[in-house]
Amino acid sequence: MDDKKRKGTPEGRNIIDLDAAREEKRRAERAEEKRMARSARPSLRRRMLSLFLVLVLVLGAVLVTVYWDDINFDALRRTISYIGTTQDESGGTDPFFYDRGSASAFAVLGNHLICATNKETTIYDFAGNELYQADVKLESPVLCVGGSLAAVYEVGGSHLTVFNEQGQKLNLMLENGLGIYAASLNEADYLAVTSQKKNQKGCVTVYNANMEKIFSFDSSTRFVVNAYVTEDCKYMVAETLGQESGTFVSEMVVYRLDREEQYAAFSVENAMVLDIGSVGGQTVCIAEDRVVVATSGGQVSASYPYALPYLREYSLDGDGFAVLALNRHRAGTSGKLVTVNSSGEAIAELDLNDEILDLTAAGRYIAVLYADRLTVYNKDLTEYATFTQTETAQFACMRSDGSVWLITADTISLLIP
Repeated sequence: MDDKKRKGTPEGRNIIDLDAAREEKRRAERAEEKRMARSARPSLRRRMLSLFLVLVLVLGAVLVTVYWDDINFDALRRTISYIGTTQDESGGTDPFFYDRGSASAFAVLGNHLICATNKETTIYDFAGNELYQADVKLESPVLCVGGSLAAVYEVGGSHLTVFNEQGQKLNLMLENGLGIYAASLNEADYLAVTSQKKNQKGCVTVYNANMEKIFSFDSSTRFVVNAYVTEDCKYMVAETLGQESGTFVSEMVVYRLDREEQYAAFSVENAMVLDIGSVGGQTVCIAEDRVVVATSGGQVSASYPYALPYLREYSLDGDGFAVLALNRHRAGTSGKLVTVNSSGEAIAELDLNDEILDLTAAGRYIAVLYADRLTVYNKDLTEYATFTQTETAQFACMRSDGSVWLITADTISLLIP
C-alpha cells in the first residue's frame, strides 16, 4: 500500500496550488496600480501651489493690460543699448563734430541720425561714426522720415534721394525746369512726391516700400501742394488749393491706390493746411487754426480748434498723438503745449512761459528745447527728464527710447536719461 501511494506522489516533488498563485498575482497587480495612481495624483499642497501660480499669472496679465501705458521698459532698453557709453554730468555722450555748412536738416533714421547739408548727406551712429555718406548737396535741404526710410529733397528742386540705414535706395530726378513741392513717407515707407508737371497744376506720384511707382494723380483744375499715403496703404490724400464763393479753401482729395477716379473729398475752410500725417491710423491735417481728423477713406470724424490763436511748432511723429506748441501772441513766450489724440481730443495741456527753440516727438515722448534746458515729456505732458547745460543747442531729435540727439552749430551728442 505504501508503495502505491509513493507512485502517485513521488517523494521530494513540490505540489503547487495554481489558483492560489493566480490570486496572489492579481493582488500584487492591484496594489501596484493603486500605488501608481497615488503617485500620479498631485498632493493637495502641490495643487494649491499650482493654483496660486495660475492666479499670479492671470493677475499679472490683467495689471499689464490695465497699466500698459504707465509701464516703461525704455530705461531697460537704454541700459542694454548703451552699455559702456560714457556720459558727462549733464547726461550727454561725448560730442562729435559735423560739417554743418550754410543749411542743414536732421532726423532720426532707425537707430541712427541722418544729417543733410548743402555739402553732403551723412548717416551717423550714436558714437559719431559715419555709417554712410553721399554726395547729395542741396541748398536748403528738407527731410521726411517713414518707418525705416528717409527722403531728402529741396522745395523747388528737381532731385530727391531716399535712404535707409545702409545707404541710398532711390534717386529721383524730375525733368528740367520742374520742381518738387513736397514729399512724405508713411510708417510703412510709402512715398508720396508732390511736384510740378507740364500742362498740369500739379501731380502726385506714389511709390511703395520697395520704391516702385504704383500710382500717379494729375490735377488740371486746382493746385496740388502736398500729399500723404494713409497708414493702411490703401489711399492717397492730396491737398489742393482753390476758392469757393470768394472763400479760400483747402480741399483734400482722396484716391484709392488701385483706382483712377477720385474716391472722396473734404474741405478745410478759411485756413491753409500746413501738413498731412497720421495719428493712431487716422488721417490728420494740421491747419493754421485747428487740427482736422478724418478716416483713411476721407470721412471727417473730428476737429480740434486751437486753444490759443497762434501755432508755433507741432509734431505728428509721436505714437498715437500729435503735439502742438501754441502762443497767445505772434511773438513772446506766453503759450502752452497740447497733445491731441486720434479722436481730436486734448490729452493734456501745459502752460508755458519760456521760449521754445525746437520741438520734436517720437514714441511716447516729446522733447522741447528751451533757451536754458531741454525737457522730455510723456504724452500726458508730465516731465520725464530734464537736461541742463544745453544753452548752445539749436536743434533736437527725439528718439523712441527716450534719448535725444542734441545738435549745436558744430557738434552732436546724445542725451540719455
